[in-house]
Amino acid sequence: MKKLVICHGDKGGVGKSIFAMLTADYGLQCGRSTAVIEGDIKIGDVAKRYQGVSGLSVLGIDLDKSGRDAENAITSLFRQLEDSEADFVVLNSPANAHKSLDSQAEIIIPVAKDLGFDVCVAWMIGLEESCARLANISIICEMADKKIAVVNRHESQYDPGFFWMTDKTDRDIWVKSGGMLGEIPDLASRVAAKLKENQGVPLAFLATKDSNLHLVDRQVIKNWLRKSWESAVIPLVGGDV
Repeated sequence: MKKLVICHGDKGGVGKSIFAMLTADYGLQCGRSTAVIEGDIKIGDVAKRYQGVSGLSVLGIDLDKSGRDAENAITSLFRQLEDSEADFVVLNSPANAHKSLDSQAEIIIPVAKDLGFDVCVAWMIGLEESCARLANISIICEMADKKIAVVNRHESQYDPGFFWMTDKTDRDIWVKSGGMLGEIPDLASRVAAKLKENQGVPLAFLATKDSNLHLVDRQVIKNWLRKSWESAVIPLVGGDV
C-alpha cells in the first residue's frame, strides 16, 4: 500500500525534521520509491539532506499558509503527487501546520485516498502541556488511517517524562482514539553534530563503511537508526528492520 507520512506537531523544535529524515531513510532501505516534501521551506533541512540522493525525489511547497493560500498550497502539492511515481511520501510540515493541514484535512484525506495512499501522521511531542491538547483536537490526526505520538528524547533533557507521558488524561484520550506512542532515543551530541555536518546523504549512509566517520560513530548511528525505526517508524508504516 502507498504511504503518505505527515510529520506534524504544530510546534517548532520538537523533532519533525528528524522524524521525516528517519522515515525517508526507512523508505529507501525498504526499496520504496520515496519522495520527501519539504513544507518548511524557510529552514529546509530535510530537503538539504536528500537533494540529489539517488532513488528519492524532493518536492518543495510552502505550507506555512492559512485561508485560501493554504488551499492553493495543498492543491499544488497534490498535483505534484499525482504526477509523481513515488509510493512512499514523507511530508515535513512547518510549525503552526494546523493552518494548512487541519484546515485542509477534508481535501487532503479524500484526495490522498483516491491516489491510493494510506495517511499516517506522526505527532511530535513537545514539552508544553498544550502539545497534548492540540494533538487530541487535530483534525488531520482524527482522520488519518494511523497515528503515533513520538517523543524525541534528544529534546527531553530537562523533562525526561514529558507532560504528555505523565498526564494520564491526555494520554488516554490519544490511545483510546487509536493513537500509538513511540520515541526517538537520545543520540550523543558528538554524533548528532556529525549528522549535521554531513548533508546531502541519507542518515543510513553515515552508518556504512563508505562514510567518513569513525567506526565507533558509525556503530552508534546504526544502533540509533534501528531503535528509532523499531519504536517510532515501523509501528506507523509497517515492515521490519
